[in-house]
Amino acid sequence: MEKKKLYFNYIGLGVLYVAVKTVFVSFGYLHLGAIAHGSIPAILTILVCLFAIKENTNNSQKHMWHWLMLILPLLVLIITPLYMYLKSGDTWLLNGRLPVLIIYEIMAIIQSAIAFVVIKRIKESKH
Repeated sequence: MEKKKLYFNYIGLGVLYVAVKTVFVSFGYLHLGAIAHGSIPAILTILVCLFAIKENTNNSQKHMWHWLMLILPLLVLIITPLYMYLKSGDTWLLNGRLPVLIIYEIMAIIQSAIAFVVIKRIKESKH
């Protein structure tokens, strides 16, 4: 898959962070504030990817934004369950929260995999 498609898929997953929360809120499983919580990883991952695209088109030797593309989803992977537990206590996996957690974790893993492939392709193109 070419890099443009990888970037597009990465951004698409970023948009899904908000879309998933919106669907669960609309069905009454989550409170309205959950959309705001979902927008944080969405905005951060989309912005980092846009900066990485710019960095790639400038043929920069530094790849800070690409590494952040890899690190941010890993942080989502770690922080999301902790935040859900701290916010809800012992009932953190009840009332429709488990499916949201599973979806978020899967999206974070896929985003990290995409970022890894992009970094690998950049390194291969340098040699």
